[in-house]
Amino acid sequence: FMMNFQAPVLLALHRIGPYHHARFQAAAAQLDSPLVVLETRPQSCEYPWQFSADQQAYTSLKLSVDVDPEQDLPPQKLRDELNLILSRCRPKAVVTVGWADRAYLQLLQLCQKMGIPLVVISDSRHCDQPRSVIKELLKRQLLRGYSSAVVAGKQSRDYLIRLGFSPHAIYQPWDVVDNDLFSRLSDSFRSETKDNQPFLCVGRLIPEKNHALLLEAFSLYQQQGGLRSLQLVGSGPLESELMNQCQNLPDPTKVSLIPFEQLEDLAQRYASAWALILPSSKDTWGLVVNEALAASLPVIVSSACGCVDDLIQDGITGWSFSANSSQELLKCLWNVEHQSMEQRHKLVLNARKRLEAYQPASFAVGLASACDHATKNFRSSIKSRVFSSLICKFGWV
Repeated sequence: FMMNFQAPVLLALHRIGPYHHARFQAAAAQLDSPLVVLETRPQSCEYPWQFSADQQAYTSLKLSVDVDPEQDLPPQKLRDELNLILSRCRPKAVVTVGWADRAYLQLLQLCQKMGIPLVVISDSRHCDQPRSVIKELLKRQLLRGYSSAVVAGKQSRDYLIRLGFSPHAIYQPWDVVDNDLFSRLSDSFRSETKDNQPFLCVGRLIPEKNHALLLEAFSLYQQQGGLRSLQLVGSGPLESELMNQCQNLPDPTKVSLIPFEQLEDLAQRYASAWALILPSSKDTWGLVVNEALAASLPVIVSSACGCVDDLIQDGITGWSFSANSSQELLKCLWNVEHQSMEQRHKLVLNARKRLEAYQPASFAVGLASACDHATKNFRSSIKSRVFSSLICKFGWV
């Protein structure tokens, strides 16, 4: 592989999915340099997307795969492949989707050595997990090697600033979907039978998604005479546990568990639902909220989701509730249940207007600005190189 044109922007992530493709297509049109996307774990099955990026406006590269597709290559092999790619690409800037993987740490060391400015993409928030003083100090040192950043929204911006990153070097957004696609697809599937439209929850069946609290609130909803059904879309290790919990509902037949679905099928779900519920106890953002809003579907979102500060104005663009309160969630269920069609229409319009700042074109502008800032304000840090090398050697602490 040889780059025979002007120096590109090289962006590294695990694997390209449909969400990424929409963002990268927009970025390729916005950047004043070619975009090259490097998949560091090209066979990862963390998300079982059935997707092929046709008619790419960007170039895609893949690292080779070793034994485990969910892990980075062994250190020396990884370094050799990254070194070769950087030598051939000669990028003007390198962007990494995160900073904790060995591949990203190796890129940090190599780029610092070669004088290539780095941009970090981050949606991490301070509240995501308990923070130790030592880990936070390590992150501060690592981040000295990045010249700019792209973040998901307010909470991830605040976390980087807390770690000593200059607010003037932070751009957004990162977590966007193809709003127009979900709008078009859902419009083509729009249901007119309002009485039978179910509540909808889309997410992996894992503890952080907090399905147990949702079923607790839904049980109360049924006890108070609620007639709508509930669809849970997703796969995961808690499937049998949740099925057992459903059996204790006043009417278990009103809940259906549906395996992971691709984007087109999800759009149909949004079009035929009454409201989306995202009850997560921890969620760095919550892209399904973007999708639902783009599909003109009202949303009920846990306050533990990163998107709440940016997208949800209670009662105006959606509803939010405490992630540990089934009573608050129950109140939200009745709020959307008792809305007039005029109120529902107004809420949907408000939400769509708020969503305009979160679309692939918005990400493209943010990325282009971050790359421009990085090339004009290159940050070199020996400490960043040393600490990234130590973490690669002994593991992320």
